[in-house]
Amino acid sequence: MNLEKNVSAALRYGAAAGIVIVAVGLFTDIMIASDIGEKVMIAGIAAIVLTPLAGMAAAMVTLSVNKERSYALSALALIAITAAGMIITFWLV
Repeated sequence: MNLEKNVSAALRYGAAAGIVIVAVGLFTDIMIASDIGEKVMIAGIAAIVLTPLAGMAAAMVTLSVNKERSYALSALALIAITAAGMIITFWLV
């Protein structure tokens, strides 16, 4: 498995999905005056924010498949630290 291709695909598709979700939410918010559009936009922004975690997860899986255990564990530690930081930040705000 190719590390660069897998990570770039995860980042590309995650960003594209987030942008599409935000666009749908914006369209919904403009066309229908309700809270649904705002909630969809928030989900799209969350998808964009979580996209780097998907890239790290793709790297970890690829490294695991390629039997690069030390690098895969480093990627796992980075995912855990980033996720913990996001959870703590969300909890404090």
